[in-house]
Amino acid sequence: MITRRDAALGGLFTIVWNVFPCACHAQAALARVPGCTLDDDEAEALLPRDTADITEAKDPVLVSSGDRELDYAMAQNLSHITDLFEVLPGFAYFDDTGHPNAFATRREYLNRTDGTVLFGRGLLARCLAAPESPDVAVSAVCAHEFGHIVQFKLGLQPALREGQATMKRVELNADFMSGYYAGRRKLERPTYPAAVYATTQYSAGDTHFDSPYHHGTPDERAAAIVRGFETAYRDKRGLTDAVQVGMDYALTL
Repeated sequence: MITRRDAALGGLFTIVWNVFPCACHAQAALARVPGCTLDDDEAEALLPRDTADITEAKDPVLVSSGDRELDYAMAQNLSHITDLFEVLPGFAYFDDTGHPNAFATRREYLNRTDGTVLFGRGLLARCLAAPESPDVAVSAVCAHEFGHIVQFKLGLQPALREGQATMKRVELNADFMSGYYAGRRKLERPTYPAAVYATTQYSAGDTHFDSPYHHGTPDERAAAIVRGFETAYRDKRGLTDAVQVGMDYALTL
């Protein structure tokens, strides 16, 4: 099991300043990728290029947002999700101008064998402008993308996608995992505003039923968050059980 070193003492995340891909590559990729997970070629267009000084790092690498305090807080949050979900992906920001989004990909980056999470700087700004607990809104998005990393690592996506014309089951399963994370945080800290996870994903719901990238309606996304939350907070299930409950839940949708 992956253990977390305290960011203040052990420097869990190596912070690298001003390493971003060319915006033209990112915009070209975003124009053709409306979904939430990327194949290798799509990820290549968004991943930062200059990694010469950090490819040998032994811990997850956080490519900077440009705000040291924010990066420190994000590093702590990602460290916590990494521990709970038992995955170790790379993490980087990218230029998502005009297309606020976050992605997960199987593509290994910075020697992270569990894939990579990419967080758009525009989406980050949108989350930070949320009227209630903006830091928790950011965490909700991160936990959703880490939910996809769990799917990659455990080979869950083929079953979730079987016979489906859209990505809805894949996305709602990731929402379930995000809700599970919120429930675990609530158990640790009773004042944790876990409801923000539901409102964040509710606002990201869609009604594009004929699109292969349909993520689920606002109500479906919020309900998946609630189901994951209940699995952690009310039922107190461990990760292995939660993964199975989340699969069973998604496969009924």
